[in-house]
Amino acid sequence: MDRKTANLFGIAALLMWSIVIGLLRSVTQSFGVVEGTALVYTLGAVSISLKGGLPKISKMPRAYLFGAGGAFVLYEIIFSQAVGMAEDARQALEVGILNYLWPCSIVVLSIWINNQKMNWLVWPGTAVSIIGLYWCIAPGNGLTFSGMISNFLSSPLPYILGLLAAIIWGVYCNLSARFSQGHNGIPIFFIVIACALWVNFFLRGGELHFPGIVPLIELLVVGLIFGVSYSMWEKGMYHGNFMMLATLSYLNPAASMFFASTWLGAPTPLPFWIGVSLIIMGSVLCSLARRRR
Repeated sequence: MDRKTANLFGIAALLMWSIVIGLLRSVTQSFGVVEGTALVYTLGAVSISLKGGLPKISKMPRAYLFGAGGAFVLYEIIFSQAVGMAEDARQALEVGILNYLWPCSIVVLSIWINNQKMNWLVWPGTAVSIIGLYWCIAPGNGLTFSGMISNFLSSPLPYILGLLAAIIWGVYCNLSARFSQGHNGIPIFFIVIACALWVNFFLRGGELHFPGIVPLIELLVVGLIFGVSYSMWEKGMYHGNFMMLATLSYLNPAASMFFASTWLGAPTPLPFWIGVSLIIMGSVLCSLARRRR
């Protein structure tokens, strides 16, 4: 594969990931949180498996399969439920931006999990990201601390799950880097996620329903994104301009929030975008802390 094509694949993967939060929220509104996420990950498991086939579990290191794999499964379930459980479209955006604390999560956790050496930039980077999060959650309440707390307490569970998901993704990335030995268990992990969600759905006494053509199209798009984007990103990373794609990935929070706010019709005042910019800046600082060893 030539370098230009690989770069296009990487950019396409970033664009696809930027629309996931908005579409996932729409799907869960139409099908329900549990059924909607179960359908999404079922389609994702099928599309990923058809694209690259199923890896051989017997050849995977157990620490990767159960440690990193367990973290991946928990992350996907917790984050998708957090987006689906959001009280309204605005809170879905706030939960979505919580997810973009993962670059800082990866870097900070790598200090303990992988003994990664960092310079001083990791701490201001983390602080800037947290300040950005404050600006994202508080703007509707006058940017006061009491307003942010009031906003949080009005429906705390989605926020807690969103923050937990960002931390768990940091755990997954570090465990995967340490134990994967080049193996890719994502098709297996998606199958486990889909099965767990369906078990939860039927234990709750859920009944399948068909809400219409538009929600079905949204569902198919999200499922296909899961199947295609991972493969495209991998090709972009391996055969394209790594530094260019890595730099573009830091703009993904802004692209994701722009699409989600437009698709869901959620209000996004200027302070929210200032917060998004601060989170991006904090992620870049954390990344620089890891590169300058």
